[in-house]
Amino acid sequence: MSGLKAKLNKIPGGNIVGNVAGGAVGAVGGIANAATNTAGAAFNTVTLNQFGDEKEKYDPYKYAGAWQPEESKKEEEPEPEAPTHVTFLEYYLKDKFFGDWYHNAAVIFVTSFSSWLVARFGGGMVWIAVIMAFTSTYYRTSILRLRRNVRDDLARESALKRLESNTETMEWLNSFLVKFWAIYLPSLNQMVIETANQVLSGTQTPTPIDGLELKRFTLGTKPPRIDLVRTYPKTEDDIVVMDWGFSFIPNDVEDLTARQLKNKINPLVELSVRIGKGVVSKGMPILLQDMAFKGLIQVKIKLISNFPHIQTVNISFLTEPYFDFVLKPIGGETLGFDINFIPGLESFIKSMVHDTLRPQFYDPNTFAINVEQMLAGEPNDAARGVLALTIHNARGLKAGDMIGNTCDPYVRIATSQDPDKELARTKFKRDTVTPKWNETHLVLINSLSELLTLDIFDFNDIRKDKLLGSASFDLSTLENEPEQQNIAGQVISNARPRGEIFFDATYFPVLSGKTLDDGSKEPPPQLNTGIIRFTVNQVKDIPRKNPSMFAEYYINGKLVYTTRTLKRMATPIWDEAYEHLISNKRGTVVSVVIKDDSIGGESIVGTYKAALEDILNKIDAGDDWFNLKPSGRIRLSSLWKPVALKGIVASGGYINPIGVLRFHLKSATDLRNLETIGKVDPYVRIMVNNYQKNRTVTIHNELNPNWDEFVYATITSPTEKIILEVMDQETNGKDRTLGETVVDISDLVKKNTAGEYVELIDTSDRTGALTINRKSPKGSLVYNVSFFPTMNIMDPEDIKREEEEKKAAEEEAAAAAAEATTNGNTKTDAKDATSVNSKDSKQGVAEMGKLDEPEPPKIKMGIEELIKHETGLLIFRIIEGQFPKNDVYIQVFFDDLLYPSYLTSKSQGKRTKFEEVGDGIIRELDFSKIIIRATTKERGLRDDNEGVIASVEGSTLAHLQKGFHNPSVIDLLNKDGETVCQIKMSFKYIPIVMELDPAESRNNQGFVKVYVLDATDLPAADRRNRSDPYCIFELNGEQVFKSKVIKKTLTPAWNEMFDCVVPSLSKAHFVVNVYDWDMGPADDDFLGTATIDLSTLKPMETDTRIIPLQGKSGQIRLQLVFKPEYVLRAIKGETLLSGTFAVPGRVVTSVAGAPIKGIGFAAGGVAKGASFIRHGFKSKHHHNNDDAASIMTSTTSRRS
Repeated sequence: MSGLKAKLNKIPGGNIVGNVAGGAVGAVGGIANAATNTAGAAFNTVTLNQFGDEKEKYDPYKYAGAWQPEESKKEEEPEPEAPTHVTFLEYYLKDKFFGDWYHNAAVIFVTSFSSWLVARFGGGMVWIAVIMAFTSTYYRTSILRLRRNVRDDLARESALKRLESNTETMEWLNSFLVKFWAIYLPSLNQMVIETANQVLSGTQTPTPIDGLELKRFTLGTKPPRIDLVRTYPKTEDDIVVMDWGFSFIPNDVEDLTARQLKNKINPLVELSVRIGKGVVSKGMPILLQDMAFKGLIQVKIKLISNFPHIQTVNISFLTEPYFDFVLKPIGGETLGFDINFIPGLESFIKSMVHDTLRPQFYDPNTFAINVEQMLAGEPNDAARGVLALTIHNARGLKAGDMIGNTCDPYVRIATSQDPDKELARTKFKRDTVTPKWNETHLVLINSLSELLTLDIFDFNDIRKDKLLGSASFDLSTLENEPEQQNIAGQVISNARPRGEIFFDATYFPVLSGKTLDDGSKEPPPQLNTGIIRFTVNQVKDIPRKNPSMFAEYYINGKLVYTTRTLKRMATPIWDEAYEHLISNKRGTVVSVVIKDDSIGGESIVGTYKAALEDILNKIDAGDDWFNLKPSGRIRLSSLWKPVALKGIVASGGYINPIGVLRFHLKSATDLRNLETIGKVDPYVRIMVNNYQKNRTVTIHNELNPNWDEFVYATITSPTEKIILEVMDQETNGKDRTLGETVVDISDLVKKNTAGEYVELIDTSDRTGALTINRKSPKGSLVYNVSFFPTMNIMDPEDIKREEEEKKAAEEEAAAAAAEATTNGNTKTDAKDATSVNSKDSKQGVAEMGKLDEPEPPKIKMGIEELIKHETGLLIFRIIEGQFPKNDVYIQVFFDDLLYPSYLTSKSQGKRTKFEEVGDGIIRELDFSKIIIRATTKERGLRDDNEGVIASVEGSTLAHLQKGFHNPSVIDLLNKDGETVCQIKMSFKYIPIVMELDPAESRNNQGFVKVYVLDATDLPAADRRNRSDPYCIFELNGEQVFKSKVIKKTLTPAWNEMFDCVVPSLSKAHFVVNVYDWDMGPADDDFLGTATIDLSTLKPMETDTRIIPLQGKSGQIRLQLVFKPEYVLRAIKGETLLSGTFAVPGRVVTSVAGAPIKGIGFAAGGVAKGASFIRHGFKSKHHHNNDDAASIMTSTTSRRS
C-alpha cells in the first residue's frame, strides 16, 4: 500500500490550491511539474552516463514486470526492485518535505510569483484567463488520474487477498461450454470410436472371445462443469499453482430448461464382445450408462523462457474423486441388469479404481506432462539418455527361507513411472545373503524426474520368486552429477530395513544440435553409438482377405519387439515404436517380418531387411515406403539419437574422425581463486560434446598460468560442441571448474569443391572469457586453434565387407545365369526373401545424394602404404583382458604425454571383455612409443607407479603392424619381470594431412650433453690480478649445473661434463654465468655471462663453440652434443632436472630411462667418440630391421 500512500501525498495543491490564487496555482504547478520531470530525466541520463562502463546486455525479462528465468539472473548481483520513475527533486528531498512543502507551499509560491510577474509586465484579464484555463485543465486531469490509480491499486490489493483464501467461479467458461459442447460432441464421439477400435483390434483376448469393438459412444448433451478455481500467488517466480474443482453429473437436471430436457441425451458406452471364431461368432453388448464424476485437482505449471514457455504440467487429485456409473454386462438396454446392485460389488470396484490411480494421480503423487517435449515433436515415452548401472554387491539381506537363512538373490531394475516394466535383471547368486554381482546394465531413461527402483528377489525354481526388499535412487541427482560411484542404497521391505545394496550410476544424455542465432537448429553430432527409435506405421497391398497381422522387429538377427495383432484388417496401422541401444550403427542390420495369425497358425506375409544406415538415409531423403518380399509395402519411420557412451562395456562403436583440432594453449589471466589458503592449481581440458578429449599439465599455485602447450582433439562433425574448460586440480575429491569458453570452429572446418575437408592453420590468438553457469565472466584464456583433416581411407572392415559383397555378387550373377540357361529366360531378380533389400536402400541414398554435397571416394590403403605417413591417428580396440585381481583399469600413454590418452572402465572380474575403442595422435610414427599399464588407480599419472600392477612399453609402429589385420595378445610384466596380465588389442591407423610443427618434433627435445672445457682472458678480481673462477649454467631460469672452482687463474680449464633435459630447443633460454669465488659471507664477484643458442644443434653432432662473455672480457669454450628423445611433460613447479643425469621417467628414451654412458676426457679437451646403448639412435629409415621379439620393453628391463 506504500504506492497508494505516495499517490495521496501527490494531490496537486490540495485544499490550499482552492483557497489561494484560484486556478492559477494549478497552471503554474503544471509548469513546475514539467520542469521537475525534465530535471529528473536529465539526472537519470547523467547517472547512466556515469556508470556507462558497467552497462550490461539488454535483458528482455528485466523490465517485463514478471519473473526472470534462472539463466538470466546474475548471482553476484542483488535482484533489482521494481523500476519506478524518480525525478530530480524526489531523489534529493525527504519524504516529509516532499508531501507538505513541495506539492503545496512551493506550488503556491510559484503561482503567486507568476501572477505578480504577469501583472508587473502589464498583463490583463486575458492573461489571467489563460492561466486559469491551464490551471483548471491540469487540476481536473490530475484528479482523474489520481482516482483511477487509487481505484486500480485498491482492486489489485483486495484481489490478491481474495486469491489466498477464496475461490473463484468460472461461470463464463461454463456458459461457453454449454454452447460449444453441442457443436463439438458429434466429432468427439466419432473420434473416440475410431481411435478405440484401432486399439481394441490389437488387444489380446482369451478364448472364446474373438475380438472387441466399440459400437456406440457419447458423453451426453450436458457438458462438464468447472465448479471453482483457486490460485496461489505466493509461489516461485516460474511456478504457477492452481486448484481446479470440476464435475460431470449429467443426471442432475435442476439447471436445465424444458427444451434442454426434451433434447437431453444420457452418456452411453456400448462395447461389443464377439464370442466364437470366424463365421461362428456373435457379438454381445456391454453397456456403461449414466457416468458421473466429481473431483478436485491441483495443477502445477513450470514456466521457461523459450517457446512454448511452459515446460511441464503436473496434475494430482487432492482428494479421492467421486464417480458413479451403471454397468450392464448382459441383457442390453431393455433387459440389462446393473451389477452395482450386487451387494459389496460397487464398493469393491471403486476401491480397485482408487488403488490403481493412487500411485500416479493422488496427492502427493503427480502425473507429469512435458509440454515442451510434446510440442517439439518428441513423444513422452522417448528415451532421453542411457543409464549405465553397475551393481556391485549387497550385504545384510534378510533371507526369504526360514531354514538356513539363505536365499538366491537377484536384482530387478524398474522405474517408479512404470514399476511393472522390467528394464534389466542381474543373474541370481546361490545360497548367500551377501551376493556379489559386479554386472553393468545399460538402461534407457525417459525422464530424470523418476525414481529408479532396485527390487531384490529370492529366486525359486518352483514357486513364485519372493520380494526381499527394494532400494530407490533419485535420477534427478544425475542432472548435476552425471557420474556417481559407490552409491549405498537402503533395502526396505514393509517400512523396515532389510540390508544394503551398492552400485554405480553414470548417465549419458542424448546429444542434440545447438540452436543458432538465427533460430535454426544444427544437426546433432555424428556418432556411431546411440538410440534408434524404430516405428512400423502401416502395411498395405497385401494379397490376403481379412488377415490378422502383427509385426516383429529384429536387430542383427535377434527378435527385440513384437507388435499387437490387428484382427481382420487388410491395411493395419500399428504406429508402435520401439527404442533400442545401438553400439555400432555402421554394422547394424534391421529386419521387419509381417506375420498373419489367422486360422491355421502363423504364416509370413512379407519381410524387409536392410542396413540401419541405409534405412535412415532413405527416410531422411523423404521416402518412407519400403517393398516387402514377396509382396506388399510397409511404411517405416526411424529416429537416430546419438549418445556418447565412453568407457562403457559393449560400447565399441567408433566413427572415424573427419580431422583433428590442434590447440596451442598459451596462458590464462585473473583466474578465480577458490582456495582459502594459497592459490588454485589450474589446467585446461578440451571437452567435445561434454566429454574430455585431452588436457594440459597442471601448474601449481598460480592465478596467471602459462602453459604454452600443444594439445589435440579429434572431431567427427563440424557441428560438434567444443569447450575449453579451466579446472582446479584437487588431491582429494573431484576437480573444480574455474570457468569455460566455447570454441567456434565453423570458420575452421571447411570443404573444397570435391567435398574434401581442407587444412586450415590459424596462428592468430583468441581470447575467451571464462564463465561458470552463465555468471559474469572471471578470467580469460589465450589460445589459437587449427584444423587438420584426416585422410578418407577405407577401414579394414570396409575392405573385408567390400570383398565379401563382390564375391556374393559374383556368385549371385553366376546362379542367375545358370537359372536363365535352365529355364530358357533371363530372369535375374530371384532373391531370397530374407536377403538385404539393397535396391530400395541404394535408391534412397542415391536420391539423397542428388541434394547433398558430393562425398569424396574412400581410399583403399594397405598397412605398407599407411605407415609411410608419419603423422596420423592410431585407433586401438581393447577387446578383453586377463588380470590377477578385480577392479583394474587399463591406461594407454603415447610419447611425451603425462596423462593417459585412454582409460578403460573398471574390470568386472579377473577376465573382462571391454570392447572399448580409443585413439591417440601420433606425431612421428617411426619414433613413437606406446605404454600400456594395468593399474588399480583411476587417476594415475605416467610418472606415478602407485597402484600399477604391470606394464609394457614398446614401439607404436611395431604394435600397429602386429595388430592391424588380426587382434594381438600383449603381455604385461610386473616389477619382477613376470607376465601377470594379458591384453587383447587390435590397431588401425588413419593418416592426418598436416605438416608437423618443428616445435612439436622429437628433434626439438631430448638430452643435451654439455662439456665445460675452459675459458680465457677472464677479468682479474683479486689484488694479484688473478681470479678463482667457476661457472653456473641455468636453463629457463633454473640452475642445472655448477662447476668446480679453479683458483688463481684467468684461463681456467674445468674439463667437466653434465647432462640436462631440454623440453624445447627452440624455446630454451640457456645461460652460463662466470663468477669469482670469494672466501667469507660476501657475494662472489660477477665476471661475465653468455647466452647459448640451442636451436641450431643437430642430432648426434658435436658442436664446439667459443662464446664471448658479456662483461669486461673473456670467452668460454664448450662442446654440445644433442640426443633427441621425447621429454615427458611435467607438472609445473616440479623440476625436470636433477643431478648429472635426468630423473628416470622424465625422458622417454629408446629403453626407458637408461642413462647415457660417460665420455672420456683428455688433458687438453674431450676425446672424440662416444658409446651409447644399443638401438639408442636408430635411424628412422631402418625400422623394418627391428626384431619382432624386441618391440616391447617391460617395466623390469626399464628398472634393471
